[in-house]
Amino acid sequence: MKNAWYLAIDGGGTKTEYRLLDGQFRAAERCLGGCVNHDFLPGGWEDTARELRSAIADLLGRRGLQIGDITDTVAGLSGVDSRTDQINIERCLRDIGLTRFLVCNDGFLPVKAECNGWGIAYNCGTGVCCCGISEESRMIKSAGLDEWSGDAGGGRWIAVHLFRAVYQRLFLHGENTYLTAAYQQKFGCRSEEDILDSLTLLKDPTEHPEAARAAVELFFAALEQKDEDAQTLAEEMTDCAAENISVVCRKLGFAQAQIPVVLTGSVHTKAANRTYLDLLEKRVQKAMDGRAEIFPASKEPVAGAQKWLEGRAANASGSA
Repeated sequence: MKNAWYLAIDGGGTKTEYRLLDGQFRAAERCLGGCVNHDFLPGGWEDTARELRSAIADLLGRRGLQIGDITDTVAGLSGVDSRTDQINIERCLRDIGLTRFLVCNDGFLPVKAECNGWGIAYNCGTGVCCCGISEESRMIKSAGLDEWSGDAGGGRWIAVHLFRAVYQRLFLHGENTYLTAAYQQKFGCRSEEDILDSLTLLKDPTEHPEAARAAVELFFAALEQKDEDAQTLAEEMTDCAAENISVVCRKLGFAQAQIPVVLTGSVHTKAANRTYLDLLEKRVQKAMDGRAEIFPASKEPVAGAQKWLEGRAANASGSA
């Protein structure tokens, strides 16, 4: 459609990417906004709506457009985890002025971007999320509720459990391991007080992202050295992955011999080493009877929203 305009959004707990697409689905404008996850915002859904409204207005203003000029929108947003969340976010988008849209958890976007529209995406970034889409477009989500759903493997989880392992070894048992020594060196700790002070950095990853990254890097380094505590954490993480991926597969009833499973999020695509990825693949293949075709993400999630928009437009033209 020559005069159509489309909006693709990938919204996270830290930043949000917006793409304005022309009638040929080419990116005409892009911008980055802030957090849209209501769980992380002091004003909840009101702050989510405010952030979306401001960023969308800025994006459209660059082309002299108004909200009514948008033909269709696909938005994958962090924090859309329940029916209540779905109702609230749809109300936010209608209040902004969008009339035609599809909104879902951001974990579904990589399936569209990487798996030709169907398959499973297992995300480990700040948190954990497992999303699947069937060839019939049924959508299933598992995990993504932090400690409430027993998630294991996100950056926040790694930092908490890494510190716990160090604390228990040193403070409770007076033991020194590869992990405790490496932790003290990484964070410049010379005393128990220094270790406690390092916790203040890990508790606030927004203000001190370098500390959270250091904890994740340290975990994978300790795993490479076969540290006992790191191995225990890795087993818990890969068990969580295998359980969630296999349950999404079962619920969607995939009949195919091979099922695409894309690994997304910074833990998988930036931090993880071969030792961990091999262990993850072994656990997942065992849980799925060898049916998983596992690969790392190579595209930005917002590309999934763009593909989704193209499919929706094609379907609308076909039914017209």
